[in-house]
Amino acid sequence: MRINAVREHVRPTLTRSLARPRFFGGVWCLCLFLLLGGGAAISVKANGPLAGFNVSSPYLIYYGGWTSAQVDFARRNYRLVILVAHNVSASQVAALRAGPDNIVGTADDVLVLGYLSLGEDTRPGGPFIGDREGPRVDPRSSDSEPLSSITNALGLPSPGGTNYASYYLDTKASPDGLPDRNPTYGGYYINAGAPAWWPILKGMTIAADGNAGLDELVTTNVGKGLGCDGVFLDTLDTCAPNSWGGTTYEWTAPGLQGLIQRISTNYPARILMGNRGLFFFNPNYKQYAYTIRPYVNMVMFESYFNDSDNSTEITPSFPDNKYDWAPKLNAEAGRPDGFNVVSLDYDQSPPLPQSIINQSYQESMGIQGWTQYRTDPTLTSAFNTNASAWLATNADTLPPVWDSTAAQSSSAPAPRVGIQEAAVDDGSVTARWDVARDQTRPVWYNVYYAACTNALTTPGLDFATATKLPHVTPALPASYTNGTGPGIYPYEYTINGLSNGVPYFVAVRAEDSASPSHEDTNSVTLLAVPGTNGAASNFRQITIDGDFSDWVGLPWAYQGAPDGNPVNFIKVQFANDENYLYGHFVLASNAAPFSDINTHLFVDSDNNAQTGFQASSAAFGSEWMIEGSAGYDERNGGFNEGVISGLGWALAPASGMEFEFRVSLSATFSDGAAILGTNTFRLLLQDNRGSEVATGNGLTYRLAPGGPYEDWRVFYFTPAELANPAISGDGADASGDGIPNLVKYAFDLNPRIVNHPSLPAGFIESGGGTNYFDIQFVGRNPPAGVLYLPQLSTNLIAWDGNPTNFVAVGSVSSTNNTSVVTLRLAPPISAASYQFVRIAIQKQ
Repeated sequence: MRINAVREHVRPTLTRSLARPRFFGGVWCLCLFLLLGGGAAISVKANGPLAGFNVSSPYLIYYGGWTSAQVDFARRNYRLVILVAHNVSASQVAALRAGPDNIVGTADDVLVLGYLSLGEDTRPGGPFIGDREGPRVDPRSSDSEPLSSITNALGLPSPGGTNYASYYLDTKASPDGLPDRNPTYGGYYINAGAPAWWPILKGMTIAADGNAGLDELVTTNVGKGLGCDGVFLDTLDTCAPNSWGGTTYEWTAPGLQGLIQRISTNYPARILMGNRGLFFFNPNYKQYAYTIRPYVNMVMFESYFNDSDNSTEITPSFPDNKYDWAPKLNAEAGRPDGFNVVSLDYDQSPPLPQSIINQSYQESMGIQGWTQYRTDPTLTSAFNTNASAWLATNADTLPPVWDSTAAQSSSAPAPRVGIQEAAVDDGSVTARWDVARDQTRPVWYNVYYAACTNALTTPGLDFATATKLPHVTPALPASYTNGTGPGIYPYEYTINGLSNGVPYFVAVRAEDSASPSHEDTNSVTLLAVPGTNGAASNFRQITIDGDFSDWVGLPWAYQGAPDGNPVNFIKVQFANDENYLYGHFVLASNAAPFSDINTHLFVDSDNNAQTGFQASSAAFGSEWMIEGSAGYDERNGGFNEGVISGLGWALAPASGMEFEFRVSLSATFSDGAAILGTNTFRLLLQDNRGSEVATGNGLTYRLAPGGPYEDWRVFYFTPAELANPAISGDGADASGDGIPNLVKYAFDLNPRIVNHPSLPAGFIESGGGTNYFDIQFVGRNPPAGVLYLPQLSTNLIAWDGNPTNFVAVGSVSSTNNTSVVTLRLAPPISAASYQFVRIAIQKQ
């Protein structure tokens, strides 16, 4: 199978400098100042997983010495090899990379990764004196302080003394001034974010330091010059949660993330595989805020089914690995900036029963879709192709299986099949769902939707006639970043261009990457009505039983402070399904609301404060209201002008501090008119005792205008920041890197970070023996709300935007509804004069 590996591609040389963006006459520009001549070759790295690498791509991890026979066997039988620098030569690495056809640079090349320890110093002769500013301890006063409170990435000096390098660590609870070390393997624990660690990690060589560094591993002119395709990043678990009891260095997690990002930035053409560090991919842990997901291409789950201690046939942690960790890891792997997952299990002595070995392949490869390798604990056993043999008799014939990220223990969770939630917005519905797994990854998700003419009589979605959005690029729901559990889902996708007030059936199905592919056939469907309902338009079925777990994950439509009133509403939520409008509110003290004439729910169903009954002191015109358990008509301005039929009212519990209620969406006035003739309305909770009015003038379900740019701003900026154009405006620069927000939006960049390896790039490309100048950038697919205007200049003052100056030579669909666009300067380089090129961004 061909693996579309990320390789350094050497082109004819081009010198390039990226100028700071500037604003010119209504457009924002990124300028590429181009000088033809000598210089370093441009290398390109695609973030995210390696396309084409899946369970049928066998890999080898081997730490022993290499013979020519082993090299020959490995290049013919594996697609990826992980090795240590001590036991291999540059010529052997080159031979491995050549693959079965023995030619480097062809489709069957083997990827070679060299071992590198990030979180432990394993150099002989350690610990080292260095700058005499270490070891260092946690700068926080307690583990309860968030990692974001750390302003000094170097930590504090150990109270026990500082006679060693600043990158070493000491346990704060019992500091002795000596660098702590791994009791099993002997490495000294490292603060990966310490500035002094980077030059060592980068420049150390086997000859001088006893270990290979980055440059020796991936270049051809330092030390052994191995020229590997990338690095295998080990000892990430140094910054594991303190609560696990193994280490106390969770405070170094932000520094480790920064180090891996630095490696990715400084070696953009190299593949990075992380070993474990699973807490970086689990939102129930504080390290998730510093995830390494955007910077690694692959992750290894070591000891998933069998560990190396030889004490039990199956690792005791396997149920936890499968039910708690695997779904969350798969959810992160499936993101646009995700990664491939491989599994490593260990053979034992005496040999394990074949049934256990078969089960390990089934669990890793058949169930999770992770290519697996099995070896002895020293990683030096004879090569095997058992994974390929297992696949030969276990073909993938089934569609994906739905899983659940809600589990937080070793107990198997109930799978959450298909769409789980539908939230409406102005002209859109956002579908949310959980993760699915399959033997042939990646798993894709297909969104189906169709308008519903009658939600009460139509049985559900007709998948054969519904609109299908294949292989959507799911986004990360904000609620998922705060932890997993009931009502929280890892994926969401927004369907735009819908008609407000029209009900839509929405569903999600999972599809694998087998050939031919298999799509699951779940029929789970939710009904959602787009509109300007804002926070109260959360599609969910609620059971009115006093159990409020149904509401988990929905935003609060209102939150207020206690004000001393006898019945004081401090939190309010709303939701709906195809039958009912639901409400959930919390009081500041015990009460029995809606048990008498004092408590009311007023509804402004035409969203006009001047019509209907003027409720309380609020600027609120109510067309109908609920008092006790009955509904009353107020359309003509009177407090009670008729009874509502089919109200379907229910409230639970009868008394307390927290309540939920429902109202039937099919309820009518006495003349047969629907009480909710429009999908835009306001709600107001009020109690006569103290004239308490919740939510001021009522909850208006109108949101700011949508559109891709506004959605992008809402995703990255808080409401307070959105109100401040100095932070979230088109020309503002939230990260201080000189690139304004509108430009970052246009090129699909994160406005909160500084490093942007995917900025537009220029290079020389040969076509038919003639050299041309090409410019390549990531652009948003229409409708994007912005125009991309390539322009030329000879003096940086006058710019020529004639479209004939450039020819489109490529547009490759990418992630997140974007494409990689390649434009070519029309005349060949031999006929072109000295010029400057820029991509101007203009709002539509």
